[in-house]
Amino acid sequence: MTATSNPRAERLRAMMAAEGLDAVVLSHPHDVRYATGYHSVLERWGQMEPLAAAIVHADSERPLTLVIPEANLGLLAVLNINDEVCSFGEVRTFDMLNFCEVSRYLDPDRNGGQLAADAANLIGTVAGACQPDVASAIAQALADHGLAGKTIGFDEPRLSERTRSRVDHVYRDALDFMMRVRVVKTQGELERYRKVGKLADRIMAHARSLLHEGADWNDVQARVCDFMVRNKVIPIDEGGVLFGGSYEKDDFIPDLFRTQGNRPLRGGDIVILETQGIHDGLWVDINRTAVIGPPSAAYRHQHDILRDAFNKMVDHLRPGISTASLPAIGGEYLAAHGVATPEKLLVVAHGIGLMPLEIPLPFPSTGLAGVKQGFVLEEGMLISLDSLYFGARVGPCHMENVYAITAHAPEPMYLTPLELIEAPLAAAPNAASPALSKRIA
Repeated sequence: MTATSNPRAERLRAMMAAEGLDAVVLSHPHDVRYATGYHSVLERWGQMEPLAAAIVHADSERPLTLVIPEANLGLLAVLNINDEVCSFGEVRTFDMLNFCEVSRYLDPDRNGGQLAADAANLIGTVAGACQPDVASAIAQALADHGLAGKTIGFDEPRLSERTRSRVDHVYRDALDFMMRVRVVKTQGELERYRKVGKLADRIMAHARSLLHEGADWNDVQARVCDFMVRNKVIPIDEGGVLFGGSYEKDDFIPDLFRTQGNRPLRGGDIVILETQGIHDGLWVDINRTAVIGPPSAAYRHQHDILRDAFNKMVDHLRPGISTASLPAIGGEYLAAHGVATPEKLLVVAHGIGLMPLEIPLPFPSTGLAGVKQGFVLEEGMLISLDSLYFGARVGPCHMENVYAITAHAPEPMYLTPLELIEAPLAAAPNAASPALSKRIA
């Protein structure tokens, strides 16, 4: 389990050299997972304090250090049971509450089995003694590797403060730097996302199969979530569909951020299917528009114009192009084709991966700069092109797809057609239930 088998760590080291960094200390769960592949359920608790860390040295001769609670040593064997998911050169351990203290006591009545044996084999990768907390473990590792006086990037400034008394160093903020590192994907990441793309298409197909006249919106969301969970996708929260819901009695608002629905879907209702979740640590984010029953000619025409505008923007997803140029391309196309209030077109091109919005701009990147300033596309980026028309004359039309930026045409990760989805006016026989138990191969 060495860092030499980790292309993400190699990319990180190369960019550290250009930044004049001797090492980076990473403790944000996304950065730790990026550098080492390590992840656990603890990170989902949403604690303010880090529960794991990684130390990456610019010098490739030094080991990639993973810092975890001692009680989680067995998890490393679980993560790598089939493939080398978690990659590291050494492990540093610390106590988390009294979990680790308790786990050190052997239970004579319990046979540890193969997991215990595999976990025991990892002891040889553990360096130094278990420390009382994560900051102490990081400080000890920095001291042992001679980083006193060196320039070190931290994605958590408190860890710099807590370690400086033991290992004096030059502090650098690594948050923006790590976003620039992560936004261009390795070949392994692209291959993982191609699998995510196939899964996203299946989720969308399932979601559209649940739509029909009389369907309950709350039930649709629950069934989408059920399908996700059964196929190893973590829904964004209690709902698997971002848009849609009701505010007042007898109302259905397709653009409303997720809320409850209080009436069955009716003929003519517009439904925005933006399904979001996480598979293998990577985000599913696909968006299509549906209508219950045959759409009006005016609405179909508007959707077709938006689709063509979307494809115009896709044609510009090339290395060297700034994402700031895309909103004007889409808006001008809508205006030229007579769509009312083309200013209501929201276009965002953003990186996607371990987070839904990966924008390689200085903090705060999710303000207007994320669109107005934009960023220049590079080969290997994964870009989600989000095109949301909020016009009111005949109703909204939304669509979103993810593309890998190549030297030539962008490679779509989702293959679900951009065409308007027409749901039936009456429920199809046995339309929903059987699909819930069908797993994705």
